[in-house]
Amino acid sequence: MNDLSPGCPPEVQDRSHDDAKQQSGQPTLQRAYMDRARRAVEREHEKSPSRVVQHLVALVAAFALTFGILYVFDAFLTSMQKVMRMMDEQEERQKQEEADRKRREPIPAYVVPPSG
Repeated sequence: MNDLSPGCPPEVQDRSHDDAKQQSGQPTLQRAYMDRARRAVEREHEKSPSRVVQHLVALVAAFALTFGILYVFDAFLTSMQKVMRMMDEQEERQKQEEADRKRREPIPAYVVPPSG
């Protein structure tokens, strides 16, 4: 019987030990909260540094990105218009060549020539 606390059951002893830890931990916790609150109050009274340069750089970057995207979109549309124009010209050439070929073909004897 190596009982460390004479007369107390082990459950009561454990609870009292936990209560003692919790009570000893409370001042430390309160002190931490007070320190945090003190630092927050000190920061409120400090003047924050001006961030004008950061805002200007961000604004310039935003404009550059916007105009860059617009330039790329304009270049894409311009190239698509050129391609479409080339395709239209090629189609027109093919139609013209087919019309010339049809005019040069001999007319069959049984076909009545168009009036015109």
